[in-house]
Amino acid sequence: MKNLLIIIIILLVFIIILFIVEKRIFSPFKGTVKSWLHHSDYNGRHITFKSKYNKLSGWFYGENNACPKGLIIFSHGMGVTSEYYIPEILYYVEKGYKVFVFDNTGYGANQGQFLGLSQAVVDLKSAIDYADNGTLPVTLIGHSMGGYAVCCVLNRLDLSKHNIKNIVTYAAPDNLSEMALAFLNAHGSLIRTLVAKIICFGQFLLYGTSAYLKASDMVDKNQQIQFVMIHGDKDDEIDIDTVSLISKVYTSPNVTKMIISEPELNTHMGVVRKNGMAINGINKEIVERIMEKL
Repeated sequence: MKNLLIIIIILLVFIIILFIVEKRIFSPFKGTVKSWLHHSDYNGRHITFKSKYNKLSGWFYGENNACPKGLIIFSHGMGVTSEYYIPEILYYVEKGYKVFVFDNTGYGANQGQFLGLSQAVVDLKSAIDYADNGTLPVTLIGHSMGGYAVCCVLNRLDLSKHNIKNIVTYAAPDNLSEMALAFLNAHGSLIRTLVAKIICFGQFLLYGTSAYLKASDMVDKNQQIQFVMIHGDKDDEIDIDTVSLISKVYTSPNVTKMIISEPELNTHMGVVRKNGMAINGINKEIVERIMEKL
């Protein structure tokens, strides 16, 4: 009995430590940044919606477009909020789209614990269910973590209720396992590989088998959807050759890969905006190529 109690205590301590580690690794970005554009300065309609137990903020743009071409839903990357993408949002509104953006659990002014990539998928599913009433074709756009989410959310959606026509990913990773190994530079190191596996196990405890979901599997499983993948060849966070979604081989004919090699555009943030600047115009050539596919 005493040995069993010791084992239970050790397991509890392990789980608590693991929870703290996961929280620190995936700690959300709070607040805003002065150099960004802000929702409060633009004609976006602020709403709130529930994502499980959390209340999240979202914004509709382009609701005054008389005959919108479609609904675009943005999923932001790790370390920024939806405000970072306002230049792109305004571009798509100008082109005749209705746009919905939101901040993930714990991000910006939102409450709740953000503990991993799977949480971004859960939040995005709730956002789609709220924003899409089934009357418009839907395009999902995601950057980095958001790029992973816009693919993996297909595993949770009832696609008979949502007309998902296009998915656009910027600098997206394919799966958590490869990300963890790359983050720890674990190649050739048994200890670092073990730590990466423990991090993934922690995500499994939090989110179940969905923690091991591969975005690439969702691409081939949903060949009726058009996927546009954008990645810089000098991405300093999601290596284009090993960790990225764009590096995988697909059987789907509806996959377009855009590898960006132009300096200042070919980095993790640069693919969204030159030099990764918060306000520096949009990457016009890239978004125009996206528009051709929508």
